[in-house]
Amino acid sequence: MKTNKYSSVEWLKHGLALLALLCAISPALAQEPELFMSGKVSTKYKERDLTISAEDNHLLYSIHSYNDETRMIVEILKEGKEWGEPKLVSFSGIYKDIEPMFDPNGKKLYFASNRPLFDGDESQDYNIWYVDKQKNGWGNPMALDTIINTEGDEFFPSVSNRGTLYYTATLEVGKGKEDIYYSLLKDGEYQAPISMDSAINTATYEFNSFIDPDERFIIFSSYKRPDGLGGGDLYIAYQTNGIWQMAQPLGDQINSTKLDYCPFVSADGKIFYFTSNRKQQVGANSIKELRHLMDNPQNGFDDIYTISFDELPKP
Repeated sequence: MKTNKYSSVEWLKHGLALLALLCAISPALAQEPELFMSGKVSTKYKERDLTISAEDNHLLYSIHSYNDETRMIVEILKEGKEWGEPKLVSFSGIYKDIEPMFDPNGKKLYFASNRPLFDGDESQDYNIWYVDKQKNGWGNPMALDTIINTEGDEFFPSVSNRGTLYYTATLEVGKGKEDIYYSLLKDGEYQAPISMDSAINTATYEFNSFIDPDERFIIFSSYKRPDGLGGGDLYIAYQTNGIWQMAQPLGDQINSTKLDYCPFVSADGKIFYFTSNRKQQVGANSIKELRHLMDNPQNGFDDIYTISFDELPKP
């Protein structure tokens, strides 16, 4: 009778070696986006527009009523190693305030608002404002110059280390129905806005851009592109030697058939945040099930999601 060449211990060693080899040559399972602070930040209400300070101890986002008639900015401070409870920021609550974004050093907070630019202003269009962060709170909001704030809407400000402002607007010098613009900061004043080139802007809708502080990449949303999946998809474009490379969709691991927008990347470059109104499920078999669905996140209203930045397309 023939005997086994290897003992049971040797077989175990060979099995473990084979398993290690298979793991090494097999692609890692893709990470899926997760709800951010489910029950505290992402709830049954409409939450979007996340920004977090470079120190990772102060975050802000906006909460909207179901019909968007009320839009306010709230903040959460970190207490030790734990995040506290959301509270309304001192400068918000009267007007429609949205899209807060820290500058890279965390000394200013930019946001969009329909508050009047001057006494008697009844236009109610959205403009870009900023407020200084103070030791014990916030200063008074200040509107950017009219070279930025026009009679139309301006949205989603994002600022680089050199002070360049990136934002969304619809201007005559644009390439599409809504474009991403940038404005250089010279001697403390913003210059005439420039529409980003065709690697980013198209004849359709581009909006809500996050600029890397060193301007190595930009992440934005676009609607009605041929490679889009639905109501608005996230894209990333990298800059090489001062030239923007063609934007790439983030793919169906992140993008959905619903609206995916409001990008943000943590200061350490490790975590990507975005907003989506995707649903966990469609339909219900009872009133109780429907009420449970509507009383929780992923009910079709905006929620904030997070995923490792490593899951995004590379240059």
